[in-house]
Amino acid sequence: MKKTKLDLKRKLKNTNNELAKLNRELAGQMVILASQTGDSEPLINAVKALRSAQELYSVDNMPRENAEVQQALADTLLKLGRANNDTKALESAVKAYRGAITIASVLGDETMRKELKKNYGLARALLGDNTKTQGLFSAA
Repeated sequence: MKKTKLDLKRKLKNTNNELAKLNRELAGQMVILASQTGDSEPLINAVKALRSAQELYSVDNMPRENAEVQQALADTLLKLGRANNDTKALESAVKAYRGAITIASVLGDETMRKELKKNYGLARALLGDNTKTQGLFSAA
């Protein structure tokens, strides 16, 4: 009985990982479609797919994947916000960038962190927030 339960847990974990990968791939294809057509609907679908993937990647168990999904989510929300002058999307992008920056800091990935901070600043600038980046990021 215990072996069966353990096997089922492993299968569930593998299935969740595969589902998360598929959602990431779907989001990537939706972003490409949006860039080819100029339509923002695929970006909305990409955000949904990335949020689904994010639910499947635990920060504790899969921090790198979680950070990558948060980065993709933030980048997609930034594109959506720019395309539609959508303040809510830009605010969500800022929040996603903050989370990704924090995880990148914990991982010690300075390259990812710098890229995220640049896009974070762009999202804030588009929101009209020209203040200096708060101490959160100088400490992170």
